[in-house]
Amino acid sequence: MPADRPAGALRAGAVIGRPVRDATGRVVGRVADIETRPDDTGREQVTALIVTAGHWGRLLGYERHETQGPWLLERLAHLVLRRHLTRVPWPEARL
Repeated sequence: MPADRPAGALRAGAVIGRPVRDATGRVVGRVADIETRPDDTGREQVTALIVTAGHWGRLLGYERHETQGPWLLERLAHLVLRRHLTRVPWPEARL
């Protein structure tokens, strides 16, 4: 592990695309995005996973409701990309 990476640190690429399971072990989808926020030291900490049950892997940012783009793409994102999204808090995530 590189000296500048804290112990227990994860790369986003190690999480994106992995299956996420519910409490019973059933796969509910795959990780499409990761939510973070800075802790008291300024390091980013994972707060939640954005999970998609659909066939879309990378969602190009349109999975976020606050994303604003061309009207047609926003509408498509709402109808197709966002309908199968689930926000899973990090403590509840089972990869």
